[in-house]
Amino acid sequence: MRSSNMRRGVLAGAAALTTAAMLFSTAPIALADDAPDGNAVVSASQTGGADATGDGLALVSNEQYVQTFGASKALAQGLSQETVDQAEESIAADGAAVSSAASDHWSVVKFVGTDADGRHIPTRQGNRNFGWVHFSGPHNITSRKVVKVAVSEHPEKKNGARLEYGAVLTDGLGMILARVKVIAQYSWEMADHKYQLADRGQKIGVITAYCQGTNKCPDALNRV
Repeated sequence: MRSSNMRRGVLAGAAALTTAAMLFSTAPIALADDAPDGNAVVSASQTGGADATGDGLALVSNEQYVQTFGASKALAQGLSQETVDQAEESIAADGAAVSSAASDHWSVVKFVGTDADGRHIPTRQGNRNFGWVHFSGPHNITSRKVVKVAVSEHPEKKNGARLEYGAVLTDGLGMILARVKVIAQYSWEMADHKYQLADRGQKIGVITAYCQGTNKCPDALNRV
């Protein structure tokens, strides 16, 4: 009799443990010790991660959006011109910062053009004040060809070491769609003496490039 009662007790205990284990294993989330007011904290592993729904949605910063989809689409989707300009300036600066210490120095030459008088006009890495970093993002000139074509002519204006060149984006009927201005410093130092090259035989080169009448050149300029 005693043996029979013991067997029934053991079986009842095992059933209770099994039921508890099943309830615990099916609990969807656990309360974190520091969750206020009994609110549940769900980890990424419990929800399957941010892309678990498979809807393709993504949360990105304004800079990341501009970097991924470009300025034109950002403007078309409602981002302000100021926001896009700031994003592109930051992207350009960050692009220089992540390169090696040697290659992100302002004096590093990215490419060289030659004008009709035989002057070699370099475009240097620069920084936010001048050079490639200064104009490529903020003024949307990302094609080397744009600068090279502009400086291939005789200087339109000369003021000491300051040289100005120009180019136009035109269609097959001769309609001018954009007017490009390139300004170069044909000296080993800037006019304000803030930037100087160790080799006085070298030239600072392109200071800035932009489209007249607008802060940003059309995307088509970079595709010709």
